[in-house]
Amino acid sequence: MKKKNFKWCFLGGLSVLAIFIWYGVFQVEARRGLLTVDFFDVGQGDGIFFQTPSGNQVLIDGGPDSAILSKLGETLPFWDRSIDVLILTHPHADHIDGLLEVLKRYDIGMVLESGVNHSIPEYNEWHQLLQSKNIPVHIARFGEIIDFGDGVHFDVYSPQESFFGSSPKNIHDAMVVGRLVYASSSILMMGDAEKSLEYQLLWKKSGFLIFKSDILKAGHHGSKTSSSEEFLRAVSPQFAVISAGRKNRYGHPHQEVIDRLNSFGIKVFRTDLDGGARFISDGNILRRK
Repeated sequence: MKKKNFKWCFLGGLSVLAIFIWYGVFQVEARRGLLTVDFFDVGQGDGIFFQTPSGNQVLIDGGPDSAILSKLGETLPFWDRSIDVLILTHPHADHIDGLLEVLKRYDIGMVLESGVNHSIPEYNEWHQLLQSKNIPVHIARFGEIIDFGDGVHFDVYSPQESFFGSSPKNIHDAMVVGRLVYASSSILMMGDAEKSLEYQLLWKKSGFLIFKSDILKAGHHGSKTSSSEEFLRAVSPQFAVISAGRKNRYGHPHQEVIDRLNSFGIKVFRTDLDGGARFISDGNILRRK
């Protein structure tokens, strides 16, 4: 009787293992040649996750709380507990707090940030976790290209000067801004960049940077301090994604920004109204899934 029980348990275990293996195979086949980008609805904050065709995984910001964990859980297989790169655009609570939870629960390959100094408890905890887990930190430098393989790369547009260890009056001036590129498709990730940084990008380095992008992740949650007319004209996106919390106390996104985006014929997705948004690209066409 015991031998029979063992036999059935063994066969059952093999069946479960086979299911896991084939599920993994199907997952790989499903994303073959595709870049997948998820703009998570994490409330009043940012949380963007993308996966390259070969499976490299990158998370940009983590929102204001642990909600990012459920979003990752819905996106990744339950056995996948690693993320290759975390990008912290800047150390404000609505971007870093969720990343603290991710650091505690996932194995992280490396971190990309500006290295700016900011005296909030969450940022101190951030550095303590990085040190305790021996996670390498790369300080973003203007003009560098972070290669994720498969023709996917992240071109760093900001910070345009070193803010490592410094304390600027406006932390948004030290924003990590970059353009995610996969062949002929692209997404401009603006974090909480404001108009002053938009103008700096446009005029100071206008001969070097490429702004035209399929998707604009609108700066500062759709605040009136961002998404200037000149900048929208240069980017000329088909889509704009605004990450904002429902009925947030800041009034984001501001109506004048929505009107401006509409005047350019840009299709707007808002996490406060539409929930999360997923886009996929085969390198030629980037579309909403």
